Amino acid sequence: MRNSFKNIADNLEETLDNLARSLRTAAESLSGDAGDAVSKAAADVTRASESVRKYATATARKAAHEAQEHPLAVAAIIAAAAGLVAIIIAATRQK
Repeated sequence: MRNSFKNIADNLEETLDNLARSLRTAAESLSGDAGDAVSKAAADVTRASESVRKYATATARKAAHEAQEHPLAVAAIIAAAAGLVAIIIAATRQK
C-alpha cells in the first residue's frame, strides 16, 4: 500500500510538471506572435499553474506520508468507501 500512495503522488507531480511545462511553452510561443495583453495573460496563467503545481505536489506528498503513518485508518476509509459503493449499487438495483 505504501508504494501505491508514493506512485499516486509521483504521477500527480509528473502530470502537474507536464502541465506547467506545456503552459510555459504556450506562453513563450504566444509572446512572439500575439499582443502584449495575451502574452501577459499567458504568463499569468503559467505562474498560476506553477503555484498550483507546487501546492498540489506538497499536498500529495503530505497525504502519502499520512497514509504511510496511519495504514489502519486508510484501510478503514477504503472499507467505508467500498461499503458506500455497495449500498449505492444495491439501492440502484432496487429501483
